[in-house]
Amino acid sequence: MSFFQRGRRRRLTPLIAGAATAVLGLTALTGCGSGADGEVSASGEAEVKLGVIPIIDIAPVKLGISKGVFARHKLNVTTQDAQGGAAIVPAVVSGDFQFGYSNLVSLLVAREKGVPVTMVSVGARASDDPVKDGSGQLMTANPGIAKVGDLKGKKIAINTLKGINEVAVASVLKKNGLAKADVTLVEVPIPNMPAALKSGQVDAAMLSEPFITVTKGQGARPLPVSYAAMGANLPFAGWFTSKQYAAKNPDVVKRFSAALKESLQYAEQHPDEARAALNGYLKLEPGLSDKATLPGWNPEAGKSEIAPLAQLTVETGLIGSTRPLDELFAQ
Repeated sequence: MSFFQRGRRRRLTPLIAGAATAVLGLTALTGCGSGADGEVSASGEAEVKLGVIPIIDIAPVKLGISKGVFARHKLNVTTQDAQGGAAIVPAVVSGDFQFGYSNLVSLLVAREKGVPVTMVSVGARASDDPVKDGSGQLMTANPGIAKVGDLKGKKIAINTLKGINEVAVASVLKKNGLAKADVTLVEVPIPNMPAALKSGQVDAAMLSEPFITVTKGQGARPLPVSYAAMGANLPFAGWFTSKQYAAKNPDVVKRFSAALKESLQYAEQHPDEARAALNGYLKLEPGLSDKATLPGWNPEAGKSEIAPLAQLTVETGLIGSTRPLDELFAQ
């Protein structure tokens, strides 16, 4: 049993997960780069591969790539999809990706274990509504579940264990008199969750857009278990790199950070274009992206804003103290 599969937590069977994507018809498009990733040419052009999750959070980067923002900073950027931050972190450290997108909990867990990663920028924020959060919202179609307390004994899908969705579920369960052990957490890729809900393979699922909207169309409804339930406008994810890459390529990191900030701010100011960008990397039913609830993309955030999430991560038992937060921001 791996580090990410303990106790009652387990993966949904690959056959079910694979079939779910086919039923939904929501196929993620993965960018593939040619050339040597991480190399910087004599002219200063850098080949950069990003490890990403095919969800709404990364729309600003996709938008920035299409609008030439990264190219203006002499960055030739390609992306590659992964299931979650727990998978992206080791790929960044190994050099397969130069930068990655991850929930902050996975980064805190990595730092506690001595994994040499460092923050580049906050990538997304929660909403201010516990039942309307586009990046992390628990949805259920089970008629027997009307409130959080009804989740006792139920099976809940999250994209990766030891990440932010585990903390979100555990922290809200605690507020409602339940423990994490009162539910069964199973790993399911986010794009496959609507089908898992519809088929009854899981009782609830921690989803992000556009898949929240997909499940609403199937009759699912939200429960007040979300990123916003942990804190209004809470920063919950970020872009990071390895300490080795940052030390060797400080100028590339600086340029990536600048291009990222520009892209995030543009998406924040142009929500219709951000929604439209979804159709560039996900195959969605017509009009679906127009209904999606967007996260906040203000990149300005420091340790103090992330500290509440770090404390919840401690209380969930994933890290022993908030020390990894300091290490994550250490240069």
